[in-house]
Amino acid sequence: MTPIEFKKLTLPNGLDIIIHQDSSLPLVAVNVWYHVGSKDEELGKTGFAHLFEHLMFEGSKNHNHEFFEPLQQAGASLNGSTTTDRTNYWETLPSNYLELALWLESDRMGFLLDAVDQHKLDIQREVVKNERRQSYENRPYGVGSLTLQATVYPWPHPYHWPTIGSHEDLEAATLEDVHEFFRKFYTPSNASLAIVGDIEINEAMDLATKYFAEIPSAPAIPRAGQIDTPLQGSTRLTIHDQVLLPRIDIVWPSVKEFHPDEAPLTMLASILASGRSSRLYREMVYNQQCAQSVRADNDSQEIAGDFSIQVTAADGHSVEQIEEVIANELRKLATEPPNAEELRRVKNLLEAHYTNQMGRIGGFGGKADLLNYFNIMTGHPDRINNELDRFLSVDLDDIHRVADKYLGTRNVRLYTLPEPKRRQNHPPIDRTVQPIPSSPKFFLPQRPETAMLSNGLKILVIENHKLPVVALGFLFKTGSINDPSTLSGATSFTTSMLQEGTTTRTSKEIADQFEFIGSQLSAHSGREQTLLACQTLARDWTSSLELIADIIQTPSFPDNEFTRLQKERLTSLRRITDDATALAERLFPGLIYGSSSPYGHPIFGTESNLESMVRTNLVNQFEQHFKPKNATMIVVGDICIDEVIKEAEKYLGGWFIDLESPEIGEPNGTPLKSVPNTIYLLDKPGAAQSVIRAGHPIAGRKNPSYYPYTILNHAFGGQTIKQN
Repeated sequence: MTPIEFKKLTLPNGLDIIIHQDSSLPLVAVNVWYHVGSKDEELGKTGFAHLFEHLMFEGSKNHNHEFFEPLQQAGASLNGSTTTDRTNYWETLPSNYLELALWLESDRMGFLLDAVDQHKLDIQREVVKNERRQSYENRPYGVGSLTLQATVYPWPHPYHWPTIGSHEDLEAATLEDVHEFFRKFYTPSNASLAIVGDIEINEAMDLATKYFAEIPSAPAIPRAGQIDTPLQGSTRLTIHDQVLLPRIDIVWPSVKEFHPDEAPLTMLASILASGRSSRLYREMVYNQQCAQSVRADNDSQEIAGDFSIQVTAADGHSVEQIEEVIANELRKLATEPPNAEELRRVKNLLEAHYTNQMGRIGGFGGKADLLNYFNIMTGHPDRINNELDRFLSVDLDDIHRVADKYLGTRNVRLYTLPEPKRRQNHPPIDRTVQPIPSSPKFFLPQRPETAMLSNGLKILVIENHKLPVVALGFLFKTGSINDPSTLSGATSFTTSMLQEGTTTRTSKEIADQFEFIGSQLSAHSGREQTLLACQTLARDWTSSLELIADIIQTPSFPDNEFTRLQKERLTSLRRITDDATALAERLFPGLIYGSSSPYGHPIFGTESNLESMVRTNLVNQFEQHFKPKNATMIVVGDICIDEVIKEAEKYLGGWFIDLESPEIGEPNGTPLKSVPNTIYLLDKPGAAQSVIRAGHPIAGRKNPSYYPYTILNHAFGGQTIKQN
């Protein structure tokens, strides 16, 4: 892969500026990291870093309005986030608006406190308190995560409290408290600015210097190196929550980021629970079917880290059962250590993930974000070019060593059970004037090349040789609108079953072969479309094509997989009662369109419909709707159309020819439901907050009014209309 070239400059006030040119699209990513997170707070004044994440969007001295407004008018996407160690802000926008983004970012860095008054503090204090309720107190298992963090990192460790803080501390915060926190941490010398995109490096550097150089610096902030958790021995906690299924979390102290053992611990977590081929998933979800979900993570942070396993029990199984299975699998690490194929699989997954990150200029995890990450945490943004190497160099001995060293008796076990009933001299600039954009750069999207096989399969190809990556998808013109009236969820269930076995491969073999090439199959059904897709390194794209071709041509719908998946989906439906937001999303379409409309029933189906389904229902659904004439093969990446046609003919040319059958059209006889304004109430006892949904049906996509409605909806609510 071509190394990322960049220019770095440190201004006299201490601000690091990093610029990388990427002219693939007429866009630019502006990314700012402040080296401040929840660990930099003090007991009694927690949540301040996250509170400022909100306040920084509420206006500054020379733009005392919402930060979103001028950027969204320019078509930007933007966001921010706070962790234990840092706060970041980013926007991706047309490159001719670069100066606008720099004006706004510099104004809130240098002049935010001129606009932060008691009124804004009070408003954002309530917003954050509501976010805490939404993210923890009103979310299934959310309270458990708060309990777990405080126990894994006992006081006085700086990771003891959650990033979002406590209600009591937020309520007690004074205006002077938050001003003092900002003056200490939100300074040029504690920040890093990355600019990536369709810009000239020297011009971008001049603009960044223009807007940021005059902002005063501040005293350096002392930094701790490594602070181990004072946790000793094994701690067991049991809490009750309004959830359907019990869950166990096991957490071991591990290492801080960039420690030599971080990479092998990360690989170990992936071997245990990343993908359907992983050890815990295979044994607990697939073989014994005692778990609904499993995950494992090594979370190495700036001053400490932890390794965790989280398993949610399947319906009818206890945490004691799943705890014993976990223990058995961990013992197998010694008696049946990971093999070369397992290690190769997780390395391929990691390499594919990293390569995909290099294809994005902005957002969370894009190139601008990574340049700032390495710069803030190591002082060397060029680590972006060799960070992957330390993970790819991990060997089997490393995996065995860290498993033996860290997964011992020093841990926390949390059992979550259902409730009993569930400055520099520069020319002066006028900061009061919002910069106007430069001339927009013309951009013409690349038109796909097209072809069609003799069996009616349409092919779309877009060549992009920037990265050695190929995205492959099969889009079927079928969705939940084609569910039989008495079997809502049939299309979604059918789609999920496709990867559970073919006439030549078992479910396990399909998962193993995808994950070995660093990929995973995504299978999703919406209202009108069904997509099977994956992304792989270019060297492996034909392997992924051969796998998907087998899946869509010769699915076997095994009885045992049908029974297992039906049970999992029924459990997932019942778990919706844990989540007020999910309940509202599920009921809303029926209230808008009417339960008898093809758009009114839940895409996932209902319990009664799902319980009544048999294997032949899915076979019939597949045979009627998953045909080559009803499909489009989409290939994007480091490929050419001649190769795509050649390989498509090889793997799909024998797909049955059915040119006489009609294409599936849109449903007929589904007029929009017309009802008077109505308020529906759904009671969820014990919910920490209310969930509100409001809306009404509008014209379909083919109506001339559809796009005006879309723009109106964006202006009204900031989001596009759902395409379902």
